Amino acid sequence: MTRKTAALRHLRRVDHNFFRITTPYHALLPAQLPQKRTRTALFVSLVSIVISQQLSTAAAGTVFARVKTSCKGRLTPLSILKIRFRTLRNAGLSSAKTKTLKAIARAIKNGSLDLLALKNIPETEAALSLMSIRGLGPWSVEMFMIFALGRTDVFSAGDLGLMRAIESLYGLPKNSPRETLLAIAEKWTPYRTYACLLLWRVRDTKAG
Repeated sequence: MTRKTAALRHLRRVDHNFFRITTPYHALLPAQLPQKRTRTALFVSLVSIVISQQLSTAAAGTVFARVKTSCKGRLTPLSILKIRFRTLRNAGLSSAKTKTLKAIARAIKNGSLDLLALKNIPETEAALSLMSIRGLGPWSVEMFMIFALGRTDVFSAGDLGLMRAIESLYGLPKNSPRETLLAIAEKWTPYRTYACLLLWRVRDTKAG
């Protein structure tokens, strides 16, 4: 049985209304969550996520391409450490994001952060390890755990799109109490990541 099949069976059992409403998007779920399988790929993914903070997809893509070009086409902890602070700023990074990328690169080089090892420890422990790095907040860490580590039970409470999608699906008023939304999401454990993917699809449809 694939993780997708197990997740959908679980969602149907614990929250049939959610399962029913999101049925049009079930076929769009990946059979298995994507996982970056090398330290380099994980690092590149984390760099991309940091760059994308508070930027549109198009703007983030442009800045990412400029940063990669500045690093001579190869994004590694060493290339980020070697490149000058001003060069990264000129590529479009804010001062805060530049400091964050430098901090991540230093942590990897000095051995205090092993991105590949995060695959094999509990979600909470992995999140705390990442958030010990300057500038890595909950949203960035959650996106990394979903789209790079492929963890199955991640819910991003700070993602406004997810919160609005839950409010829409459950007929709740805008800006409902955080505790109310988290209590709904808790039902989806241990497959909250798949619920997030469905909620993002719902949000995108509503926005379109």
